[in-house]
Amino acid sequence: MFMTKIIEAKNKKEIYFKCKKCGDEIYWNTNKQMIHCKCGALGVDGCEDYVRLLGDEKNHEEVMRERKTENNLTKSI
Repeated sequence: MFMTKIIEAKNKKEIYFKCKKCGDEIYWNTNKQMIHCKCGALGVDGCEDYVRLLGDEKNHEEVMRERKTENNLTKSI
């Protein structure tokens, strides 16, 4: 019996909020800690249950990125 390693690539979507004034990007899941950009125009507080944004809506935008993740699976042949 041989063991074969199979690597399965998946794309995971990640959401960031970008400040239009200073360009800082903050990941949506801040583990319930308020994180501000360096100019203070945007604040993000989020977890699996909610995302709270502070600041004027015209000063930030939502940025979605895809990140490849690999799942290592072992299969018997």
